[in-house]
Amino acid sequence: MSHPIHKYSALARPVEPKYPTNLAVMILVPVIAIGLFVWSLIGETGMGPALRIGLFGALAAFLTWALGREMDPDHNATAFIAMALAVLAAALGYGFDLLTLAALLFAVRVVNRTVGPQAMIGDVITLVLLNLGAVFIEGAWWMPFISVMALAIDEAFERSTLPQRLAIPALLVMGILAFFVGGGVDLSVTETLVRGWVVTVVVITILVAGTIVNTEEIASPMDALAQPCSCRRVQAGMALILLAGIASLLGGQPGLAANLAILSVLAASLVGRNIALGRDKDEA
Repeated sequence: MSHPIHKYSALARPVEPKYPTNLAVMILVPVIAIGLFVWSLIGETGMGPALRIGLFGALAAFLTWALGREMDPDHNATAFIAMALAVLAAALGYGFDLLTLAALLFAVRVVNRTVGPQAMIGDVITLVLLNLGAVFIEGAWWMPFISVMALAIDEAFERSTLPQRLAIPALLVMGILAFFVGGGVDLSVTETLVRGWVVTVVVITILVAGTIVNTEEIASPMDALAQPCSCRRVQAGMALILLAGIASLLGGQPGLAANLAILSVLAASLVGRNIALGRDKDEA
């Protein structure tokens, strides 16, 4: 059912308490914030840093949950497992590149059309601004290229609007400048990658790629339109999330650690689908 906010945004997905899963998230986010805050204090972290960990950890958990919904619209378990993994990472002391995560979420929604309509001008502007932050604050120089792919894929499915077309060259310039300014991106940082983490990413990549190929139907309806989401669009969105997870390796171990939320979503999609398959077999 359409929400009043959809008059202004085709990418916003409000969390409404009338849905049990949404209500659960509304309860969990403040609980996570308080829990991470207390956990940090127990670990002898100062009041200021503990507050920051609690706030940022809860925000990361929410964004991870939201991205999990885009990765696997039919299975709520995926989003909640991804959220749990993000909370675990935060509790273990990992930080998150929140602007990069939000930019990826918006880019995937451009493709998935889980809301329904094409991105509006405000959505496109927000996407560009999030990419600016991802690049020049968090150093995720690869994010604009992911966003360009999202806009290009949407164009391939349906003729896009002028703002979307203008955003493509703007994002390309942003990504190219980020790569070359200041002597260029130092790809030697990839030497800091830990072998175990690389193996984990490779295994997840292979398994998720198989899941994408084998996805044949999406039953979940669009938020603002009374029709199911496009399976091909959702597959393309899944591929973008997978590509972003792989691209995070370009930042070496620090870049990978800062984007654990993306890997959490990828891993959770494998577990969430298996849980759903097991439930279906039991019911049969």
